[in-house]
Amino acid sequence: MTNPTHAVVVGIDGSDSSHGAFAHAAWEAHRRGRPLRLVHVYNYASPFGWSAFPPDPADFAESIERARQLVAEHEMEAHLAYPGLDVASTLATGSVGAVLVDASAGADLVVVGSRGLGGFKGLLLGSAGTQLAAHCRAPLVVVRPVGDRGNLGAAPPHRPVVVGVDGASNCQATLAFAFDEAAARGVALYARYAWWSLEPGELGPPARLYDLEVAEDEARRLLSESVAGWRDKYPDVPVHLEPVRAPNPYLVLIEDSQDFGLLVVSRHGGNTLSRLLLAAVGDVAVREAHCPVAVVPEPE
Repeated sequence: MTNPTHAVVVGIDGSDSSHGAFAHAAWEAHRRGRPLRLVHVYNYASPFGWSAFPPDPADFAESIERARQLVAEHEMEAHLAYPGLDVASTLATGSVGAVLVDASAGADLVVVGSRGLGGFKGLLLGSAGTQLAAHCRAPLVVVRPVGDRGNLGAAPPHRPVVVGVDGASNCQATLAFAFDEAAARGVALYARYAWWSLEPGELGPPARLYDLEVAEDEARRLLSESVAGWRDKYPDVPVHLEPVRAPNPYLVLIEDSQDFGLLVVSRHGGNTLSRLLLAAVGDVAVREAHCPVAVVPEPE
């Protein structure tokens, strides 16, 4: 499969959710000055379910023609919304997740919807989002909420960006992505770090050994140091540091996600435990968040 270098790749399947992903991907490609690459995975399905016999040639040809028509319509929409945008299309068969992971090699960004077409096909883009969150080689955006067709030709809603900062690992690629998105949208960036300890005394540590205010100050210091260089690079982006004492990092990022235009999380950390934790955060976010989610792979 030929991958245009630095393209913005989007998976389309004709659903409302995939159209929302298409609208977002077209905006990203336009503002980044990158090609837009449409990827549609089609599979011939027998009306009688699984069959050991090859498909009827006429039915197979019809399914290919429908696939070509779908991508042609999206190409036309993209050119009408963004004249001069470089748009290419790929038709493929097989696993949606595997095809998009392959397409992510060398891409600037991959965008998918959070739910595909109804019935069995409804699992396609939704489950692809989960697979991509774990294996995508480029930053991934899963457009939520479910069924949002987006606004082709317009920027995303004017809402702040929130990024989860992991104190156990280097998350510079994630912060770079979050600052760039906030700057492009002209919105503030909220940097959150979840920390947790029991109250001093009883089951927790002795009060003389542990001070919650000191712990919160340390969390704020970690946040401040993490974003310092990016603040200098993006001086026009207002930054809010939010150290949050909470036992569940998922809730810290997801519970008020409807107030944000984008939730940015990293994939993997510096050790096995943090890699597992951050992979879980990304997986939960792409399935449960109330706003679009970006999962950014960090270098090993």
